[in-house]
Amino acid sequence: MKTTVLLREDLYEILKKRYGPRSISEAINAILAESLLKGESMFDTMPKVSLRDLRDHRDRI
Repeated sequence: MKTTVLLREDLYEILKKRYGPRSISEAINAILAESLLKGESMFDTMPKVSLRDLRDHRDRI
């Protein structure tokens, strides 16, 4: 998808120096994905619980 992003001049210069003028879009995508999608995994989404409160299945008999 194409969009226009307005960057501060100092940030643009840093991105241009670090990633090159042709790779700024990929760099912005990587930075945003790392920041925004952090924790967006199917795994490790439930809160940690203690197992000591669980009942034994033999309690139901």
